[in-house]
Amino acid sequence: MTDCSCNKKTLITNALIYANGPVHIGHMLENVQTDIYVRFLKMTGRDVFYCGAEDTHGTPIEINAAKEGKSPEEFIERWYHEHKKTYDRYLINYSSYYSTNSPENQYYTELIFNRLREKGRIYTKEIELTYCEHCERYLPDRYVKGTCPNCGAQDQYGDACEKCNSAYSTTDLVNPYCSICGNAPIRKNSRHYFFKLGEYTDWLR
Repeated sequence: MTDCSCNKKTLITNALIYANGPVHIGHMLENVQTDIYVRFLKMTGRDVFYCGAEDTHGTPIEINAAKEGKSPEEFIERWYHEHKKTYDRYLINYSSYYSTNSPENQYYTELIFNRLREKGRIYTKEIELTYCEHCERYLPDRYVKGTCPNCGAQDQYGDACEKCNSAYSTTDLVNPYCSICGNAPIRKNSRHYFFKLGEYTDWLR
């Protein structure tokens, strides 16, 4: 076997699993393959750090936590331990297994955002969103359903159609309804922050 002991540090991770349900075969396939690669590099003398974490931010987590009568924090804490238990059972050897719901993640997210805003890279504008007057809240993708504007399939989420794979916004849905209370929402403007990605077009190319 080739000796790669060149003191080169290697950071490896894989897609973060949503803290929203049990580990399935797709998760295990990726984790086992990654773990095999990590073990190989370590055998060749490479200094490897294999990190993973729970992705704890997303509409489905909030919805399913509410269905179980739990706070999002309680809900993701439960799945964190369930996932870690499964990985340990299959000998997936993470160097560190963490969570995006952490003080560090919040700190660095705010730090990066504020630095970008100070440099004029952040701007605000009003956009039209779907709003439920009964629930008194805006409805992101999973909180609103309706008819696909492309193929006419019913009961589709507000971001994409599972029948024809079309992507759209919540305001494009035909006959939308709130997935929480079932009432028809209205359209309402809301001011949001945006990153001036267009200024980096040449650099990205």
